[in-house]
Amino acid sequence: MRKMKALATTFFLLAGICIAYLMVILGYSGIGTSYWGIWLFFALLFIVMGVFTRRGNRDRDGMPRALPTFIFTSFGFGAAVFALILGLVVGETYKTPDTIPDYCIVMGARVYSDGISKTLMYRLDKAVELYKEDKDTIFVVAGGQEKGDAVPEALAMYNYLVMKGVPGSNMIIQAGSTSTAEIISTALRQIVTDSDRRKIPKGPGDKVWAEDYVPTIGIITSDYHLLRAVRVAEKQGVEKPVPIGAESDDILFVHQCVRESLAFVKDYLLGNFSIDEGLIAFDISRG
Repeated sequence: MRKMKALATTFFLLAGICIAYLMVILGYSGIGTSYWGIWLFFALLFIVMGVFTRRGNRDRDGMPRALPTFIFTSFGFGAAVFALILGLVVGETYKTPDTIPDYCIVMGARVYSDGISKTLMYRLDKAVELYKEDKDTIFVVAGGQEKGDAVPEALAMYNYLVMKGVPGSNMIIQAGSTSTAEIISTALRQIVTDSDRRKIPKGPGDKVWAEDYVPTIGIITSDYHLLRAVRVAEKQGVEKPVPIGAESDDILFVHQCVRESLAFVKDYLLGNFSIDEGLIAFDISRG
């Protein structure tokens, strides 16, 4: 009986933590924060579990014996699966690239009327950092105009990088897609076209890539988004995409990881990646 009381108290405590963190999120970044309702859902879920546990402890005879077992087993299984995915997402954030790839797909993020979001700034600053290390790197600035964006994300990204010293000749604009899978798919087609062009000499002495050269491809995105973006790229045929994680907001990191875990499940169910990918090499000459 004491264990059940302690469990009910734990559920109510978790609900309180979720509500408190929700208040922090809304106070820090406003009601425009995407998917802030996740924490309200979690709070309600924990409250329901707490009420159910307390009631079951008081009125065991009035409840079917199999019902508590089914509910707690389902809850425990769901929590374990979610914790596993969350662990994979967080684990990917600690990876660092060994080499700078020929092409980097820079994933877009929100653009407000008064400027780019902090998330997008972190991603673009990472691109600037890589450009300073290797001025031959080509960046595909990718992102369409989602609801709430003042301008297409790719356009804002291009302008920001130009102001930071990255020449337009080192960039490819991809402003027609919004989802992770669509952005990567379209960016890869543009990379095919650009790489073919770099294999044709423009004049005597011009340095070109060999016909059979397969350029390396990296993905610059927020650290919490790396796992899904890399898996999607592998599904679309990129062999060993280089994950390049950008900094993320410390206060919103937990929220972003939780949201990304749900997006990970969604993309898996939609078939945008599978568990055993990486088997098909990306043939840059195929188109």
